[in-house]
Amino acid sequence: MSTERFRDRIEADTPPPLIPLRAGPLDMHFDPTSGFLRRIRLGDREVLRGIYVAVRDHNWGTAPPDLRLTARRIEAESFRLELECRHRLAEIDFTWRGIVDGTADGSLRYEFDGVARTTFRRNRIGFCVLHPIRECAGALALQLLTDGTQRTARFPDLIEPQIVGQSSFRQLRGIRHEVERGCWAQVEFEGDTFEMEDQRNWTDASFKTYSTPLLEPFPVTVRAGERVRQVVTLRLADAPLAGRRRTPAAGPTAVPTVRIPAAPTVVLPRIGLGVASHGESLSESEIGRLRELRLSHLRADVHAGAADASASLARAVQQAAQLDLPLELALYRSAGGSESGDWRSVLARGHCRLAHVLALRDGEPATTAETLDWARRQFAEGEVPVGAGSDCNFCELNHGHAVGTLGLARADFVFWSMNPQVHAFDHRSIMETLQAQPDIVRTARALGGDRPLVASPVTLRQRFNPVATGPENRLPPGELPAAVDARQRSQFAAAWTLGSIAALAAGNVESATYFETTGWRGVMEREGGSALPARFPSRPGEAFPLFRVLAGVAGFRRAAVVPVADMVALALFSPAGCERVLLANLTEAFRQVRIEGWGRTRTQDLSPYAVERLEAGD
Repeated sequence: MSTERFRDRIEADTPPPLIPLRAGPLDMHFDPTSGFLRRIRLGDREVLRGIYVAVRDHNWGTAPPDLRLTARRIEAESFRLELECRHRLAEIDFTWRGIVDGTADGSLRYEFDGVARTTFRRNRIGFCVLHPIRECAGALALQLLTDGTQRTARFPDLIEPQIVGQSSFRQLRGIRHEVERGCWAQVEFEGDTFEMEDQRNWTDASFKTYSTPLLEPFPVTVRAGERVRQVVTLRLADAPLAGRRRTPAAGPTAVPTVRIPAAPTVVLPRIGLGVASHGESLSESEIGRLRELRLSHLRADVHAGAADASASLARAVQQAAQLDLPLELALYRSAGGSESGDWRSVLARGHCRLAHVLALRDGEPATTAETLDWARRQFAEGEVPVGAGSDCNFCELNHGHAVGTLGLARADFVFWSMNPQVHAFDHRSIMETLQAQPDIVRTARALGGDRPLVASPVTLRQRFNPVATGPENRLPPGELPAAVDARQRSQFAAAWTLGSIAALAAGNVESATYFETTGWRGVMEREGGSALPARFPSRPGEAFPLFRVLAGVAGFRRAAVVPVADMVALALFSPAGCERVLLANLTEAFRQVRIEGWGRTRTQDLSPYAVERLEAGD
């Protein structure tokens, strides 16, 4: 066995180190750049995924924090942090002072006292408390309500639809849930009324309890000088704390083992790419490189009512022919009913093959029965599979099904779009979204029955804002568009992509469309280079590390996902057996892993977010 390292590796900027803290039996980490208190644990059980302060503008955009620690006292079993933070975004200018206290009895208190320095519109200012999905999904909870009563409930198992005013956790002043047998965690809120949403709807690996119920009007104008103060307190109740207040001396860290399996257990989704949004043609060199990926299809978005519908489809048809691929056609009916009939003749003239059609309508969050029937009428009966779903997030698909507007009855398959950056944008939160993807697949399976599942497209950033309440903030000169992330060209993105492929394969997803062909939302840079080299410093024609991931799975259909903590191991099979293992480190730390199989045992070093390709027979 030998290891083929991916060449021209681009290391993502690693996040700043976290501050380890302890409050009696509880371990946690504090992010000194954001004020995010992360991964609050009792032994190996996660009590809370995190606590942080959010400032959201009128379109739910996040005003980034600029935080500094002004004082700290950290002891063996307690701590106190004092901090100042300022959030600025367009007209938003909001500052707050915070105190985070942890005591030896296992209690936490996080408070902030803030003031608006300008007048602005906001959808939310306040604490967000994240509850982990592994420990909480389906678990019993006790809701402490604002009227002084209590209500017994369970955290949702399948993803709960987001319906305003119908959350199963609402009108809250606190939540209590069992962490382990005989030990309960109680979270209490001050300063506002809180409610919970199932963040798996947006690929977050948490349930989020937040302030200001969505039934209250938004956006709200915050006047300069207006103050906001909130407190979150965590206590352990009925806990056998004796003997748990000291951490045993750290011994040598066990090296995890990947045992190469003897047989495949999953089928990889058929993987395609989207036509590049920059609108340029593919060069001969780009065509040659993209053919190395042995793709299943090429996605094209066609808005039937748009003046350029025929021209954009013609470019897609030409590129599909150049790559010898069928089109995944995302077909949008005009909101007003008008449409250009030329797009049909473009398909006919180009002798274009269609893999399937995603039935959509401009302005419609999820496919209705009317839209599905319209899309089916555009093609001969049985000519091509036509699916129902959402081009937004899984949230819109889930909501449409819950309220009865999703037209699934005659759909051939179910589809949804997915990205890891709706609520949080840091490295750690993005990697955590991989934990939620299996729950999305499981819920989609429950909605769609035995219909095939299609994830399209899967992107690193959200392509558009489906919940905007007004015009987006003007993009400052020299800044990347909101749909572009400079990490597209990083090893970090490659590791996340491998994790996503493994998650979708484990859920038996039939087809997945990732990213675009070329450009800063693609798998390789254009031959002409980056449009903003200062912010997206790629080389002309550069193949991004995530290109290597797709090349690594190219030609394989049978696989096995090998479980290993904080890593992804995907074993790939030919009829002769396991030929390749793709291995990714999902953390910012250097890791080692033991590989057993192919007649030998070896130890592999993995740098932060590294992706390695292990081959049999060398």
